[in-house]
Amino acid sequence: MSIFPKRTIPGKTVTIHWNFNTSHLDGAHLYPLVKIGIKDPKNNITMLFEEHVIAFPDQKKSKKESLQKLKYLNKNIPLLVLADYLEGPCKREKLVEILTNIQAGRHYYFTYTIPHDAPLGKYSLISEVHNNGNVKYSKTRLDDHFWVEKISLVTVTGKGKDRTAVIRNHSEERTPVKIVRCSIDLNGHMESEMEAFEMNPKDTKPISISEEKVFLLYNEERETVTLTEEEPIYLVKNHEILSISKKNGLDCLMEKDNDEAYWLSPEAKDLWDKSDGLLSKNSLSEKEKEVLKEMEEQGLIKQTRL
Repeated sequence: MSIFPKRTIPGKTVTIHWNFNTSHLDGAHLYPLVKIGIKDPKNNITMLFEEHVIAFPDQKKSKKESLQKLKYLNKNIPLLVLADYLEGPCKREKLVEILTNIQAGRHYYFTYTIPHDAPLGKYSLISEVHNNGNVKYSKTRLDDHFWVEKISLVTVTGKGKDRTAVIRNHSEERTPVKIVRCSIDLNGHMESEMEAFEMNPKDTKPISISEEKVFLLYNEERETVTLTEEEPIYLVKNHEILSISKKNGLDCLMEKDNDEAYWLSPEAKDLWDKSDGLLSKNSLSEKEKEVLKEMEEQGLIKQTRL
């Protein structure tokens, strides 16, 4: 079996791949009861599939058989499934056998959406094939699991370049994180300094902050937490609108689907240029907030959270 992504957060969905290999059957069909499910960290079980699955014996090899005769329907296996088989010690041992059986096998895909109030930690997959009182388990069961994570900013203390952000791992499992420190020079060029490490279960850790913008990435870098400000609101320009600078020095914005144009005042042009997704709303002056209100009403700038 394979699961992707292997790390997720509450409210998101994981996809589970199960391969039912039937190439070994000889002289008899198989109609077992298949059970596929998920067990959460508190041992609560959610079944995704409980059905009988029919399988037929492979045809006998014949010398007269045409080499061009097809035996299987084409299997469109996602690259993520193949890549997942390359990870983990269990999967390396079974790799040749698994890849050999991929074309002969029958592939099933299940999805599971993690509830918003689900427990954090390690989730295990259940894969059972029941036949004549015997149970066959997944050959990759040692690796058949995924993690549900949550990292949060607890508080920010200090001022200026002597600030400290306190972060917390809410999970019962070790959780990989990455700290990204961004500095911007006078020409607007951004440089990043990065550090990756694992947080211990239920751990709280201080992070020193001297840069203007510092972020924490986790959940395979899909989730971003701002460490310099608690729950900041950022401004981002509407990237579906085209910005045009005229030779006469005037600037306008044009929508793609119609001929409507918005002429920008110098103040609006400045705010448009600065709204790069990392401009905090709290940093605006009162005048800029008035300009922002007008541009929001026109759908030119949007408020967002990372």
